Amino acid sequence: MRLVLRALALRALAFLTTTAGAVLLVSVCFALVPGDAIDALPNGPELRAQLEGEWGLVGGPAERVLGTFSRAGRLDFGHSLTVSPGAPVAELMGSAAARSARLLAPAALLSLLAGFAGAALAGAGAELPPSPWRPRLVRALASLSALPAVLAALATVNGVNALAWPLIESARLTRPVWFALPETDHPVRSFLAVIVLTGASGSFLWGVRRAGDTLADLAARPFVGAERARGGPIAPLLARHLVVPAARMGAAHLPLLLSALVVVERGFGMPGAGSLFWESCGRRDWPVTVGLAVVAAVTVTTARFVADALAVVFDPRERAALA
Repeated sequence: MRLVLRALALRALAFLTTTAGAVLLVSVCFALVPGDAIDALPNGPELRAQLEGEWGLVGGPAERVLGTFSRAGRLDFGHSLTVSPGAPVAELMGSAAARSARLLAPAALLSLLAGFAGAALAGAGAELPPSPWRPRLVRALASLSALPAVLAALATVNGVNALAWPLIESARLTRPVWFALPETDHPVRSFLAVIVLTGASGSFLWGVRRAGDTLADLAARPFVGAERARGGPIAPLLARHLVVPAARMGAAHLPLLLSALVVVERGFGMPGAGSLFWESCGRRDWPVTVGLAVVAAVTVTTARFVADALAVVFDPRERAALA
């Protein structure tokens, strides 16, 4: 028990220092970005002297970094300047993050399932009968996965509309309630966005490779060899030992999903955290931009801390390394 508590304490310390470093890095990057929200206003030069004081844009980069870092520690990101003038940034982020979570959560789960399914079909760690079409199917899906998320989103939206419109025009299809994308808010739009978020920008290819390495490592363990020698089923045994590797794989995959979320939400016209980040960058609303970047960094570090904590609790090798 002492070893477990010691390991958890060390990982908690690493989590806190990594999070603080990420917040500091975000603060420095945005403090050094040239221009501010006043430059995005049509009459900004005339109002600069007045707005600089009201919006707290005075001072050099060091002062801005310290101010942003201290406010982030208090979970106070200030108010929006141009995206939604006067609105608390925390409220804007909360509603946007709730909408994005409806995409991220199923996309993260589907990414794990697709990665392990693809690796198993390709023959990694699974006792499947030989078949030439399974590896070819995985390679074909991996090739499609290399398409950037922005192109995949646009191709999906335009392709679905292009296929549906001739059928509607010829009266072979009654105009569906989701037509035309992306203007219509409908579960079909969300479903397609989750699929694109799951597979685009090399996400599926990354998942198959990572899952393949994980399955191959598990298949080489002595207890798997013993179970195989007894003639027992291997798949249930592997599934029981995939909790920790899957958690770490999901945590490592999260930054890719968060970066793809920005362009996927823009491509599908969905008002989530990714779209808000895009808009705040365009309008130079740095309080909103910094707040979203900090939340994304904290989300990633938290996911990795949870995965490491699960490894300490459930993986005997992690505890043996501390002995």
